[in-house]
Amino acid sequence: MENSNLLKISTSTGLIKVASKSQGEVFFHTIQLKLLWGYCWWQEKPAIESFLYLLESVIKKAIHGVLPHQELFLDYNLETNDSLEKSSQVKITFNQIYADNVEFQMPENILILKGPDDRGSFSRLSSFRRKLNENIQKTI
Repeated sequence: MENSNLLKISTSTGLIKVASKSQGEVFFHTIQLKLLWGYCWWQEKPAIESFLYLLESVIKKAIHGVLPHQELFLDYNLETNDSLEKSSQVKITFNQIYADNVEFQMPENILILKGPDDRGSFSRLSSFRRKLNENIQKTI
């Protein structure tokens, strides 16, 4: 297991930490969520889409720090409790991550973001129609 390729994503209040390890090399990167949410609010950008783009970029950077590569293949499931704009919970389940056909294992493959639920009662009751449950496969 010493030479295995690992990617670990952990959370603490306001932070997401991404760490990668390959053949003794280690790389860390941190996403500060408050800065991201503030930027999205100020620039009137969609928060979840911006977060996903940043997370994908940080994963690519973290893996590139330990294993230089051209293409990164990400396969993950995205689940929300409402539409992306109104969702108060986002669950990302990573299925596969490959850097130039080299697989990276994730011991903890689920990332859950929760925020305040400001939806009204009717919106909560009817959210089953707008819930998102998609598989995303992307090469970056």
